[in-house]
Amino acid sequence: MAREEAAGLVYVFWGRLAVLGLLAVWIASTLPMERAVWYLAAIALFAAMGTIPYVLRRKRGGDTVIMAAFLLMDAAALSYVLLVPVPFEIEGWTPQMNLRTSAFLYLGVFVVSMALSYKPALVVWTGLVAIVAWSLGYLWVATLPGAVPFSARDVLDRVLAPEMAIGTILHPNAVALNRLSNQVVFLGLVTLILVLAVWRSRRLVRRQVAAEAQRAELSRYFSPTIVRELSAGRWKPDEPGVRPVAVLFADMVGFTAISERLPPDALIALLRGFHGRLARVAFDHDGTVDKYIGDAIMVHFGTPLPRPDDAVRALSCAAGMADVIDQWNGERIAAGEPPIAVAIGAHYGQVVVGNIGDQRKLEYTVLGDTVNVAGRLEKLTREVGATLVVSDDLVTAARNGGADPATVLANLRDGGTHQIRGRQEPVTVWCAGWRG
Repeated sequence: MAREEAAGLVYVFWGRLAVLGLLAVWIASTLPMERAVWYLAAIALFAAMGTIPYVLRRKRGGDTVIMAAFLLMDAAALSYVLLVPVPFEIEGWTPQMNLRTSAFLYLGVFVVSMALSYKPALVVWTGLVAIVAWSLGYLWVATLPGAVPFSARDVLDRVLAPEMAIGTILHPNAVALNRLSNQVVFLGLVTLILVLAVWRSRRLVRRQVAAEAQRAELSRYFSPTIVRELSAGRWKPDEPGVRPVAVLFADMVGFTAISERLPPDALIALLRGFHGRLARVAFDHDGTVDKYIGDAIMVHFGTPLPRPDDAVRALSCAAGMADVIDQWNGERIAAGEPPIAVAIGAHYGQVVVGNIGDQRKLEYTVLGDTVNVAGRLEKLTREVGATLVVSDDLVTAARNGGADPATVLANLRDGGTHQIRGRQEPVTVWCAGWRG
């Protein structure tokens, strides 16, 4: 909210300059130059008065007192310019006649402009100083020598003839006090409406900030793809179904031996570094991180909603995971730490998608043969000596999606057909990232 308020004050400054610039162009093009100079000088003064607090805020930070003081001077100066006659001889023109022009509306624009500040207190203050400055100026003109102040009740109570009533109202020195009452009510109502509008806008911003904070918090426990679809209302988590999905498993090779020689804090730090890097790659490819299983991570593509490039993104994610671990190993070696090896397996096929668990704790996941095969392919990497093993079904699906698998996953080679434990039919696989 503080950032929005600071941005609002900047908008006030630049909006003020823009309005003054437009007024300067309009005055210069519609008035004789000898009269335009007076108004242009007044516009330059208002521009300077708005620049000073803006510069002070940038150097000293937000200072509401300074802003309030300059708003008071703005209201006083604007009322003076609108009430005091221009320094030119106009036959028959009296100071009281200035009160009958529509120039008062510029004071309303002054009040409205403060809505950009996003601060209800400043809007209230602007409305108050505008009312006070204009009222004092109006009453001052009404007390000048020769002025004839009157109210609507005065005219009605005296029961004047129509021509006499009109003569009283149109007298060059006449000052209608009821006009001031209407103008004060107008400024008050405008201020009230603006305060309510700004207050409501601030509430909406707070709700949006709170929603974003909740969304960010949820993203710590759920995959961003799940949170995004839930927030957008495009998906309901209680809708189970069967659909084709790409499933990817990745884990740390030799984790058991590594965990035996590391103290608990170092082991947790290692896992966080490993999981964090793999998860960021998965999120970058719009994958759904299903769970962390010890040192392993399970990701699927095509959930919560299917997309035509699910298989392509799964292959690209696998390549990205291998690359990010290679980069991390460069940092570890430079720091005198041993490198880490990653094993990645991926498969594409039909899965059951839905929530498992009970009402106290639900878990959105995918189940079925496709998940089992993906997990087995990740284990197969040790046997074939490769970093990545992906099924031919995944490669075919990527090719059907319009991509060249060999381009998405560099050095992809035919890995032959392998019998997978727990499955009758063998699986044709492709491999990449051969270990020496």
